[in-house]
Amino acid sequence: MTREIDSVPAGYPGFRVRDPAPLRPTPATLRRVAHAKLSSVEFFSASLRGESFVFAPWLTTLIDHGGALRFVGVYRSDPVQEFDDEPPPDAVRWLCVRRSEWIRDIDVAQANQAGDVGQYLAAGPQTSERYVFATSDTQPLVVDATRRLVTDLARGFTVSAGGTPQAVWQEVTVDVADDRFVTSVNYSPLLARSDVLESLLPFWLDTAETAAAQGGVVPDEEISLTIRRSVPEIVSAPFRAPRGR
Repeated sequence: MTREIDSVPAGYPGFRVRDPAPLRPTPATLRRVAHAKLSSVEFFSASLRGESFVFAPWLTTLIDHGGALRFVGVYRSDPVQEFDDEPPPDAVRWLCVRRSEWIRDIDVAQANQAGDVGQYLAAGPQTSERYVFATSDTQPLVVDATRRLVTDLARGFTVSAGGTPQAVWQEVTVDVADDRFVTSVNYSPLLARSDVLESLLPFWLDTAETAAAQGGVVPDEEISLTIRRSVPEIVSAPFRAPRGR
């Protein structure tokens, strides 16, 4: 029989957080939790200039560099102006450029210094997070680069055998949720190749990262995230070390 910890949120309805066994800050454990944090954000809401908006992913990427994980994504709201019919493609929307990163060596050093590894994973600075908000008419380069990449992917792309053992990217995940085209692709450039993605993705990444570095409109209050899995559930998953070790 497990018991619920008074000071720990219970996560999904119907779940209870177990009394956690001691966690060992191994690179594999830290990487697994960081990967879940970077990849599990589905939607989020933010209040901007007195009005609340829900942001859905438009184009997101998660790239494994071996010693680091980097997430870059462009999210968007519904059009700011209401339309009776389908909104035109250039309708002004709120955009959010999200950049999140996990660096293995920094995380291992911080976790080894933490008095409570579980608390560090749940609320500590394991990953760096940056959410930059702007309207689509103030970030035309991001809009154009995203539309161009979505259009090129919609024309067709392949992932074929014949990777590069010296590839800088060890794993690539790209998710597209456009009004015209929805797809998801995951592969390792160490084992396979996609000429279309590997030729077009770097420009989009540079454009989005530049926008993230510039800053934008500050939300009126904290943003609210919708995730696939709560941090308490991640920390309580069975990859932790057994009791007494």
